[in-house]
Amino acid sequence: MDSIIAGEKASGSDSLKPGSPTEKSSIDATDTFSNAEYRKLIWKLDVHLLPPLFILWFISLIDRVNIGTARIQGLEKDLKMDPLSNKFNIATVVVFIGLMLAEVPSNLLIKKFTPTTVLCGECLILGIFTIGQGLVTNFAGLVAMRFIIGILEAGLIPGSIFLLAAYYPRYELQWRMSMLHVGNAISNAFGGLLAYAVASIHSSNGWHGWRWIFVIEGLVTVVLVALCWPFMNDWPATAKWLKPNEKAVLEERIRKDGIIGRMDDLDRKAIIRCLTDWKIYLSGFIIVGVISSVYSCTLFAPTIVKVLKPAYSAKQIQGLVIPIFIAASASTLTVAYISDKLKHRGGLALTGCFIAIIGYVITLNQEHVSVNARYGALYLIASGSFAALPAAWILLLNNVSGSYKTAFAIGMEIGLGNGGGFVASFSFQSKKAPFYWTGFRTTFSLMCMATGLICVYVTGLWYENKQKRAGKRDHLLQEGDNLGDAHPGFIYTY
Repeated sequence: MDSIIAGEKASGSDSLKPGSPTEKSSIDATDTFSNAEYRKLIWKLDVHLLPPLFILWFISLIDRVNIGTARIQGLEKDLKMDPLSNKFNIATVVVFIGLMLAEVPSNLLIKKFTPTTVLCGECLILGIFTIGQGLVTNFAGLVAMRFIIGILEAGLIPGSIFLLAAYYPRYELQWRMSMLHVGNAISNAFGGLLAYAVASIHSSNGWHGWRWIFVIEGLVTVVLVALCWPFMNDWPATAKWLKPNEKAVLEERIRKDGIIGRMDDLDRKAIIRCLTDWKIYLSGFIIVGVISSVYSCTLFAPTIVKVLKPAYSAKQIQGLVIPIFIAASASTLTVAYISDKLKHRGGLALTGCFIAIIGYVITLNQEHVSVNARYGALYLIASGSFAALPAAWILLLNNVSGSYKTAFAIGMEIGLGNGGGFVASFSFQSKKAPFYWTGFRTTFSLMCMATGLICVYVTGLWYENKQKRAGKRDHLLQEGDNLGDAHPGFIYTY
């Protein structure tokens, strides 16, 4: 399975030239595989690949966003952070600086080493620094810890997506990515439950509940990563649990889905193709618009609910936050299932955006609606935003090809997209309470921007497909076959 060794998603390499032994064996394997056997093979992938990755995603986001829960447990008071200053927002934003700086380098590390070593190693160290957050005694220490956590988390999402793209055919991916993304949503609910339990801890050393949140969740991270490590998987070529004919079937199915065009030589032209691909940068701005809304929910849902229910205790607030993310999980999986079933991407991404926009319209009229309506709007914002994010990821992942191109594209898209988290961190400031007009207006505007850019993106793909089908990109074959998705035979999907 040479064309997907080391994460190569493309199947347009020499091993699949017409008449080659590899192509003949792939076709023979496909012909003898029934639909039931194919579904059984996909289930086999799910069982081996998804559980360890799900756990890593689950614990990773808890370590990133638990500061929102720690805030209502006395973090600002103990670290002498003025609630009316921007210090809390600074402590949240430094994570995204680390993420933006390290996304692409981390994906390149995965190519140089192995997914298991990089992803598990980063998450293990992440747990240690999460514990460190519970031990800090001042604001500067908290900021330093959060910055390092951002760097350590940078590789998990793009690295996981890169790995899954090496195994799954084109129209099996969004459901799998959404299942991992649901780990993020559920981690908010679980983090809330854990905070609910931890809030009542009173230790002899005078530690307040927020310190125990970091310490306990950090310890849980270290233990779970150690347990996951033996079950993590590397590239398909090294997967001993896949039979040769199963690898051939997957490779042929990926090729039939339209993924052709290799890029396993990082020469000058390949670098230029990576750096000048409009899809990558447009996708990055789409992610900015969507992820700003996602992080507004994950970081500030407890803060916003507290404003709506000022007489409620921290435990009661957590009880109101948890169902929001359960609803977000359900909407994410529903949109993903329909998208893969219909083999359609853009319209489902827009559906998530529209659901969130409806929620924002309610919050922008919050002076004229009841408290319960404002609380209900959080369900719409979270459900739409969480559903739209993997749909936006897949719009790029399904439309790049070649190992180096895929590694760069995913890392750059998510790295740029994390700028949305940067925006969200400063949008909801305590001095803007109780209505948080700046936060809601900013994230609403960015979601509208993402909606418009998805339409532009799909139009661009349609135009490129038209040019390829008319033979106007055939001249690129004169440059060789290291073209990635620029290959004239690669057809974009939307």
